[in-house]
Amino acid sequence: MSQLTDRGPGPFPRGRPAAPSSAIGAALFGGATAAGLGLGAVTVAVLLVWVASPYPGSDPAEALHLAADLWLLAHGADLVRTVTLTGVPAPVALTPLLFGALPVWLLHRAARHLLADPDDDGPEDALPAHLEASPGARLAALFAGYLLVAAGAVVYASTGPLRVDPVSAALWIPAVAAGTLALSAWYGHGCPGPAARWDEVLPPGVRTALGGARGVAVRRAATAATLALLGSGAVLTLVGLVLHAEYARRDLLALAPDWFGRGTVLLLCLALLPNAAVWGAAYALGPGFTAGAGGLAGPLGTSAPPALPHFPLLAALPEPGPGTPLTWSVAAGPVLAGVLLGRYVAHAAAWADAGEPWRRRTTLGVAALAAGACGAATAALSALSGGALGTASLALFGPTWWQTGLAATGWTTLIGLPCALLLRACRLHAQRKRERHGEGAVPAVPAPAGPYAEETAYAGDEAATSAQRRRSRRTGGEEGGPDHARRPGRQARRAARKARKAQKAQKAQKAGKAGKAAKPERKAAKAERKAAKAEQAGAERQNADPAPPDPYGLGILVHRFDPWHEADNRAARWAELRACSEPPEHEAEDDPPEHEPEHEAEDDPPEHEPEHEAEADPPEGAARADAAEGADAADPAPEERRAP
Repeated sequence: MSQLTDRGPGPFPRGRPAAPSSAIGAALFGGATAAGLGLGAVTVAVLLVWVASPYPGSDPAEALHLAADLWLLAHGADLVRTVTLTGVPAPVALTPLLFGALPVWLLHRAARHLLADPDDDGPEDALPAHLEASPGARLAALFAGYLLVAAGAVVYASTGPLRVDPVSAALWIPAVAAGTLALSAWYGHGCPGPAARWDEVLPPGVRTALGGARGVAVRRAATAATLALLGSGAVLTLVGLVLHAEYARRDLLALAPDWFGRGTVLLLCLALLPNAAVWGAAYALGPGFTAGAGGLAGPLGTSAPPALPHFPLLAALPEPGPGTPLTWSVAAGPVLAGVLLGRYVAHAAAWADAGEPWRRRTTLGVAALAAGACGAATAALSALSGGALGTASLALFGPTWWQTGLAATGWTTLIGLPCALLLRACRLHAQRKRERHGEGAVPAVPAPAGPYAEETAYAGDEAATSAQRRRSRRTGGEEGGPDHARRPGRQARRAARKARKAQKAQKAQKAGKAGKAAKPERKAAKAERKAAKAEQAGAERQNADPAPPDPYGLGILVHRFDPWHEADNRAARWAELRACSEPPEHEAEDDPPEHEPEHEAEDDPPEHEPEHEAEADPPEGAARADAAEGADAADPAPEERRAP
């Protein structure tokens, strides 16, 4: 057996690719992969358009050349059109922001994967100690690998009818790559170590001012205000397109006669829609934007633009003329941005991590920093969204970045700071009110004195417990889930029911003892009342009509409605029976035994008892019940009372 047969084949390596033999090589390979993926995606899209075009008019080499130009344009590099009507080269420096999102996202993904903790991927992915490198060195290798592929693309696209400007490419591509890697490192792990943060290397004063909840509040408030400005700009663009839909349709038909060309133009408009949103935000802020040399569009007035090419997105430009109340109403966008900024700052100020709200000065400082961050982001987007599309009248498009940034800072400062203070005061007032009332619990109401005091107190306790249970479900309890420990349970309800039953039993026992002492007097009075009722019932029965015959035997179904079973008639019959069978005096005066049932104390109705409350016995047991009742009234002896 050979040595290879004895040892057998080695296991296939798992985890990261094993092609690079060191961390630096892996980072270099990752940068080249990110650049290649972006370039490949643009190339595939351009080739699909070229293949589907009914009139390509060129070979695949020109399509590949165009793909490289567009990928470099996405980084901010300028393109130059050498074939023009005048023979003078025309620059193309307007970068679609949607194109620029692709390389930035790929670089961010590569940096995040590079700076990830090796422990997250398992022990088999960790490199040996002698091959480890610092995060800064790995980021530099990633940057170098990305620039290596970009340099090749610049060399390939530096010739042809549409070529790239090498000087602008040398400036913009490294700047975009370095900025993206720096933001990814700051957002992810930081340069000092794989698990370190930028907050740990900042000066103490800056870390205190911007660290923790304050830095988070600045980022969230600035992001919300910037997105509100961009959203208002996009709404203005769409409204302009709807109002000038006929012009947009005319330009689309003039630019592309066939359906495939129209689809391509619409895709280009979609790529330029973020640029139009930034222009709309500048229009709403006040400075406006430039649409060609000499054409300025703003809410206070729009000058007549020069002759512009036929493009559907340019149809959204406002009509020339002075401003109107309708154009002034676009200020609602900056106002909304300021309100959102104040809302986020006030929320962070009222619900601080330490448990105590921020002071007014701290709240104003955080709101001012958020307004400055919003202005800086708006200025950067304004600078990236504009550019030239040619010479002469097409030499300038887009807003002025510094004016737009200052306007955004001013609007968000003037609106955001007062809103932050006002909303902070409102939240603190509501918080104090909840604390005053026990954090939303039902306030205790003193129970009224009287026979229903216990039931009222129990109902109040049940309402308070229900409110506390609902609040626990809303807040998630102390551990994020339903707080089952605060629920009343069945034991409390059982204890309350037992207490009420015991109280009722005591009342019944007391009533029974009092009734035993006065039972002879009550029975005599009862006999007199029944005799009077019997006389009245007899008189009424004599005047009443005889009952109709019952040939079908339905009397058992209507026995409760028969006068024979009424309470008055029964009382008369029992009175006659008592008169006929009067017991001896010594037996009538005997006291009842101690084990007499308590419910007999309540057999005698009160003086004001209505006549209809006397209940009739069922027909099959009527005879036994009547006999038992007569015997009970005649002789109150224990052995005869127990007969029923």
